[in-house]
Amino acid sequence: MGKTKQRLKGHATGMAGEFAVMEKLFRLGHEASLTFGNAKTVDILTKSRSGNMYQVSVKSIRGGGKWGVGTGEYSPEVTLVFVLLHYRRFDDLQTHPDVWVIPADAAMRIKRPWLGGSFAIYCGNKAQRLALEPYKDAWQFLK
Repeated sequence: MGKTKQRLKGHATGMAGEFAVMEKLFRLGHEASLTFGNAKTVDILTKSRSGNMYQVSVKSIRGGGKWGVGTGEYSPEVTLVFVLLHYRRFDDLQTHPDVWVIPADAAMRIKRPWLGGSFAIYCGNKAQRLALEPYKDAWQFLK
């Protein structure tokens, strides 16, 4: 697959993920807004029913592998929450992605080195999937 086609495929996956998360946030009663731009850390700014403000970073993949979580270290005080989506069959509209909702401080504990000093959260083997398990559909981290 050519670089342009691959980039478009990645862009479509990312945009689908952002809108899927927006849908969930609205259903939870949030006031949510997409941020615009490419290569940004925060994709959604949102306020919960209880008045809590969150920054949401949406990471979407097709098939399997890993989600890049950047080079930063995030303290527990940061209101950043990662929402990781795994589309097993992206083109099948009858399926839905698997979703993990992970506060940034927890993501820092399960991330692993990736490329050029950056980090990723992996889902490729059993141990990595076990580390993700407490965050499966854990929308309570955004209440």
